[in-house]
Amino acid sequence: MIKKSFIIFCLCLGLSLHLEAQQSLSKAEAIRLVMENNFDIRLSKNDIKIAENNTSILNSGYLPTLNGTAGVTYNSESITAVFRSGDPTDVSGAKSDNRTANLNLNYVLFDGFNRKYNLERNKENLNIAQLNAKATLETTLFNLFNAYYDVARNQLQVESLKETLEISKERLVRTSYGFEYGRNTRLDVSNAEVDINNDSINFLNAVQTLGNAKRNLNLVLANSIGDEYDVDTTLLFQNNLQRETLEEALSNGNVQLALARSGILISEYDEQINKSRFLPTLSLNGAYNYRLGNNNPASFLISSTTRGVSYGANLSWSLFDGGSSQTAIKNTRVNRDSQELLLKQTTEQINLNFENAWADYENRAFNVRAQVNNLKTNQLNFERTQEQFKLGRVTSIDFRTAQSNLLNARINLIQARYDAKLAELTLFQLIGQIQQATF
Repeated sequence: MIKKSFIIFCLCLGLSLHLEAQQSLSKAEAIRLVMENNFDIRLSKNDIKIAENNTSILNSGYLPTLNGTAGVTYNSESITAVFRSGDPTDVSGAKSDNRTANLNLNYVLFDGFNRKYNLERNKENLNIAQLNAKATLETTLFNLFNAYYDVARNQLQVESLKETLEISKERLVRTSYGFEYGRNTRLDVSNAEVDINNDSINFLNAVQTLGNAKRNLNLVLANSIGDEYDVDTTLLFQNNLQRETLEEALSNGNVQLALARSGILISEYDEQINKSRFLPTLSLNGAYNYRLGNNNPASFLISSTTRGVSYGANLSWSLFDGGSSQTAIKNTRVNRDSQELLLKQTTEQINLNFENAWADYENRAFNVRAQVNNLKTNQLNFERTQEQFKLGRVTSIDFRTAQSNLLNARINLIQARYDAKLAELTLFQLIGQIQQATF
């Protein structure tokens, strides 16, 4: 038993020394890494770039179009011809060619406001892309600190279990001395050894859990930095959160509500775009034409060249398209009704989420205060029991009970504090202000 305890002790000692010599990953550095490397954030930035390109003047339809064409045609023909004088001619392999070049300019003066509403629709799609990027950023930041705080929580638990193990080792030494001088029994020594083994196993399991948490954090960061680091375990809470203030910010700041409102605007623009199909289209056009023709020997002219400009206006009006435009308008109106229902549904769901998040936040905050008082009581009880144990006035079982109660109180407080912080971040995510939250 003593040999087994010594092996576990050496293993735990090596792990503890390994944990102490690690680099630190600060919260600011974690945010920087996730902003630079996270795939979802990078993809959302690309979506914004595409939406920005679509709102450019180059995609608006307000600019004219200019087309250029050029071509050359070669002919080789056998010709039998009779001139007006009555003289016949017979030409074999008569060659001729025709060369043309044209520039055509077209500008739409009026297209039934189609361009206007398409541009407004593209601008709203840009707003939607930005809102989706904001939602992605908020979700990623929450996931980041969920993973970051999981590492911090496990890091503190490892430290608590390490301290508990140190106390158990000290108890084994003290019990062994007591056994040598006849104050303790062999059973007391065995119990101390068993407790060291249990504490060692708990410590090793906690170290493994900590390693898993670090790898999960690396996945969120999209950065393979290994697990040779520790994190900042300090927590800064936002004091004096007011329910009324948060509710006011919820309506304007929640991303899902903003997306639902944008869906209504998109459906309204779609309806106007379809209505523009009932209006005429007026466009101006101009062209510059050039033609060079080299005729065959049977022609009256050897060659001819023409060049010049032409211009005009075109008016087109679809008087009846079989009812497809009217059907499209009806469908957009139905879609608008659906978007309004979606907004109502989203509003109710967000309000429910807020109610649950606020209740959870209050419960977590109360739990932290209760666990703080519980830790103070168990800390005082352990210190008194430890003194009594050193004087031989309490049994090792009583000492172990006080030690276990203290460990549980520490772990419970650690868990409660990080749960409360995540509950706070959930509220800030709901109101769209997680980026302004205190980490």
